[in-house]
Amino acid sequence: MVEYGIPDEIQNYEKKIYDQRQLIEISRALNSTLDYEYLIQAVLDICLAQVQTLQAALFLTPDMDADEMRLMHGYKGFDLNQPESSYTILIDSPLVNFFETNNKSLTVAEFTEKINRPDPAFDMLRSIGVELLVPLRAKGKVNGIIALGEKAVGGEYNDSERGFLVDLASLGGIAVENARLYERATVDMMTGLKNNAYFQSRLKEERDKARKRGTPLAVMFTDVDKFKVFNDTYGHQAGDEVLKSVARVLIESARKSDFAARYGGEEFCLVMPGASADVAVGMAEAVRQRIEAMTVIHEGKEMKVTMSIGVATFDPELDARSNKTMVERADKALYACKRNGRNQVQLYRKEME
Repeated sequence: MVEYGIPDEIQNYEKKIYDQRQLIEISRALNSTLDYEYLIQAVLDICLAQVQTLQAALFLTPDMDADEMRLMHGYKGFDLNQPESSYTILIDSPLVNFFETNNKSLTVAEFTEKINRPDPAFDMLRSIGVELLVPLRAKGKVNGIIALGEKAVGGEYNDSERGFLVDLASLGGIAVENARLYERATVDMMTGLKNNAYFQSRLKEERDKARKRGTPLAVMFTDVDKFKVFNDTYGHQAGDEVLKSVARVLIESARKSDFAARYGGEEFCLVMPGASADVAVGMAEAVRQRIEAMTVIHEGKEMKVTMSIGVATFDPELDARSNKTMVERADKALYACKRNGRNQVQLYRKEME
């Protein structure tokens, strides 16, 4: 019996077809979400799986007019001996300039051949064990860099793998840019919380889910007590520091399913899908205690902050058509706190009408 091997040319074509199918699926996955953090992790995980490396990291510009790319949290495998914030690549570095005109991957050895100018970024990348660099692109500009370590099985990255990574980076660059634009449009830039427009849209989605599934939903409304005093006594920058500190507590206190938003001014809210009245009040009290215990320092001055919190739960009959009724009940509970001396939590009751 004679066995015939598959010609190399056919194998190469089959590999290309397989890679293209993979890219189509990857493209669908990357463009199915606008979650910025999720996309970063997805790009890194795809790199680990597709080219069998144990180390992957992503450098991105933190904002539109930034002059550097920063190492993003969630990098894989690299052993860092300094804080993450110290790993940066300048936008005008020789490395980025090369990628602006060359949409290709670059190995450590190729860098020294193609770029004659010294580059601190390259020294940093080499020190942590980077072997291959791949540019992310969107709208004709480099908006990030994928950094990969050595392959798990040893050897160099072949042409097929490098071509696949460049295609992946192009898809990832567009998806990440779209997610970043969406985040900018939905986030309050000072506090990092979601803005009112996002709050209204997302609360509607959660109300619909709660109504269809018969699951609980709660919302807490918060207000910094005597906030005007901070502005009048210490200045508006001090007031901003108070708002940022309160926002951090809300972000850190939120469960994975929750989301916090800035409703307006010194009013914040936290939407809690699946939370019963008891759970929501417990969470609100924990937030209140954390706020009361913290000290905000601005220009050497220590400021103590307290917060009043109103809580309302979803009512399928009252809240089926609009956010307004649920928001109003939380607001009435909040102002009951103000009337009763501030720095407390109140769950909405009918007698508050």
